[in-house]
Amino acid sequence: MSEPDEFEKAWVSNYVPKGTVQDSINQIKEYAYKSFDALDANGNGFIERSELEAALKSDATPAREKSFITFLLSNQEAISDQVKEDPTGPKGGISRLDLDAYFKLLLASMK
Repeated sequence: MSEPDEFEKAWVSNYVPKGTVQDSINQIKEYAYKSFDALDANGNGFIERSELEAALKSDATPAREKSFITFLLSNQEAISDQVKEDPTGPKGGISRLDLDAYFKLLLASMK
């Protein structure tokens, strides 16, 4: 097999998950918990789509974290619908309670 060209390198992520799907979900959960305040750029207690997109586009965000952010973006509606909080909060915003409920449900379904 030949070496990948520049096009292939641009499309192949450096992060390859190891372990089970459950291990990967736990890593995403830990990242979301630890990075909540940094992702919640406006400090309103919710991670909004625009904040996730900004983190995803940032050159400062490592590839591994970008894969986690992509998971959060792809599942944003399911995550944000977990707990009904403040009706004045942003539509589709993810709270800490949403993250907790979502990952508990997701991990329980894998047992």
